[in-house]
Amino acid sequence: MHWHFGIRLLHWLTVAALAAQIAIAFGPMRGPGMAMMNWLPLHMSIGATILAIIVLRLCWRSFTRAPARPTSRFVRFATAFFHMLLYVTILAVLITGWLGYRPMPFMPPARLFGTLPVPLAPSVGALSARGFAFVHQKLVWIMLGLVGIHVLAATVHLGLLRDGVMRSMVFGRPKTASRG
Repeated sequence: MHWHFGIRLLHWLTVAALAAQIAIAFGPMRGPGMAMMNWLPLHMSIGATILAIIVLRLCWRSFTRAPARPTSRFVRFATAFFHMLLYVTILAVLITGWLGYRPMPFMPPARLFGTLPVPLAPSVGALSARGFAFVHQKLVWIMLGLVGIHVLAATVHLGLLRDGVMRSMVFGRPKTASRG
């Protein structure tokens, strides 16, 4: 069994969008003056794209099964738990980013991809927009740690285990015996 093309495509689109998001957040958005506000619409647009991809991935995965691998029940549970934790963390980063967005007075709202105005998030509990922005920043670091663990696990599958997991995610087929 192998990963369906749609799942693989959505996985790599998520990787590309998260990489772009991180590059923008840790790069030009940290620039002087109004740099953050100038880059915020693109940052929010990519965030909305990631949200759409993640929702689509979760919907698709609810109808498809992961490739069967000969592993223990504990390893299957740990893998599923870790992936769910990664999804939840990414969604929490996206939601807290939106909850932390408040345009300056007299400033037009950011527009997704230059067209759709970003709706203002409702006020939630006692946490202010600044508080949500703080939580958003902390969650980004947690997400980066989880992504690092995910990349490390992929590297272990590729280099140490050589079990075809990476091949399946990249090419859609597990490692096959060579033909002689």
